[in-house]
Amino acid sequence: MSEWAPGHFGEDHEASSPDSSVDSMCSSPEMFYPGGSRDSEFSFGFGGRRTSSGAHRQIKSKMSTKRRMKASEREKLRMRSLAEALHQLRDYLPPDYTKRGQPLTKIQTLKCTIEYINKLSDILSHA
Repeated sequence: MSEWAPGHFGEDHEASSPDSSVDSMCSSPEMFYPGGSRDSEFSFGFGGRRTSSGAHRQIKSKMSTKRRMKASEREKLRMRSLAEALHQLRDYLPPDYTKRGQPLTKIQTLKCTIEYINKLSDILSHA
């Protein structure tokens, strides 16, 4: 099995930032090898380390809740930004591309935009 390398699976810019998404956290080698070592025992609840009290577990769950809330908020902002960008694309498309007054889906918007740009490019190249 090959070693994990940043950017190997296309996570080129966001995975290296300290405020990176859950994806980069889940794909880091430390998540698979506690302490960063392959020789140490896995902590999947099958033995090895045990918490000395329930207090440690409670603090951990509160931090996880806070982390999930932050990730959820980032995802909401990302989706809102994507929706705004698609809405702007739809505004640039001529009315011929809309179907029966219904808004185009995300994929339809992208495909129609590509088609429209290709037609405009053809017009410019033949002018």
